[in-house]
Amino acid sequence: MKVTYYAASSVDGYIAKSDGDVSWLEELDISMEDSGYESFFSTVDGLVMGRKTYEIIKSFGAWPYGDKPTWVCTCGDVEPSEGANLQNEKLPEAVVEAARDQGIKHLWLVGGGSLAASFVEKSLLTHTPISLMPIILGGGIPLFGPMGDHTHLKLKQ
Repeated sequence: MKVTYYAASSVDGYIAKSDGDVSWLEELDISMEDSGYESFFSTVDGLVMGRKTYEIIKSFGAWPYGDKPTWVCTCGDVEPSEGANLQNEKLPEAVVEAARDQGIKHLWLVGGGSLAASFVEKSLLTHTPISLMPIILGGGIPLFGPMGDHTHLKLKQ
């Protein structure tokens, strides 16, 4: 199974402001089409995200991912968003196993950085296309949370 962490990052390595605010992405005036998002999303048949990312997306209103199965990695329960096909799992390896069991071929790790680090540490992340945005946030939520050691990646483009 392909597990992709497709994310937008500021030049200084942040995916959101400290409070989870991602409105800076809209300020950049880059269309979804220009960013390659629509093409990417059409290849995804399942999603995984942390609880904080889920809560931020849910606050936007209508669930943007249709009925694609979505796993929320959390120790607690989450209130389902209308139209969302949610499943709770605590551990990244449990998410991957459950997704495989459901026939998922391409799982998108939506965020956040700490969850992405967990997937890297368990060697579960297969692709990391990062869109580097022309902005310096000066702080916030890092692209990857703390990890025990450095990890080598293979540059494809």
